Amino acid sequence: MHASERLPKPVFIEPDAAHSDHSLRIPEPMVYDLVRPLGVKQGELEINALGDYNPFTGDINWAPELEYGLADDLAIEVELPFQNASHERYKLAVQQTLGMDASQGMAHGWQAFVDVNKHTRALSADATYIYGLKLAEQWSSLSMLGLRIHNINRSAQVDYLLNNTVFYDVSPRLTLGLELNQEVSHRGSWRYRLTPQLHYDVSQYYTLQLGTAWSTLDRADKTERLWSFRFIRVF
Repeated sequence: MHASERLPKPVFIEPDAAHSDHSLRIPEPMVYDLVRPLGVKQGELEINALGDYNPFTGDINWAPELEYGLADDLAIEVELPFQNASHERYKLAVQQTLGMDASQGMAHGWQAFVDVNKHTRALSADATYIYGLKLAEQWSSLSMLGLRIHNINRSAQVDYLLNNTVFYDVSPRLTLGLELNQEVSHRGSWRYRLTPQLHYDVSQYYTLQLGTAWSTLDRADKTERLWSFRFIRVF
């Protein structure tokens, strides 16, 4: 027997880019993602890009993001949304971890961001409470409850946000998820996006997320079909 045959196979360690928290290893939603995992450490750095392709219009909306651990339990994010080759908006986010309890299988925190339209200068903002729960060894969920204020610097309008994602870990590299993003206007109209998704850890530094979506978020009168991806790199 050769010496190399006696050596144990290296154990794959899932990257932090794949998770919503550091201790429970709850996966991260693809569409409405977090600013680094809850329990972030100072100096952590991640870059990623989310893309949505609409096969009916041929348009692709995509956004590069940079996420950084400003301090322990506190992270910031800069995001630059594009439509095709046109830069449309600026987004700045902050996220704080409020607590983690491994014995209860839960982690929670909050996230907020401002969004400025490059062309119209219209200002919007989101604020959400984040709650992650480990349901079983392979099952977990992440929920967000909050609000969005449109056109703060003009005629402010409020939408209420409710996001829920359920995950199933097939293996250390592969996770399946079902993400439901909901918006309810102050007048009671309801819009949604439902995104089945697959997460694959290419290595300890790279993660690829793929999904397809049914969405009325942009057009309440019509359900759009989208193809989505997110590519993540941690340092």
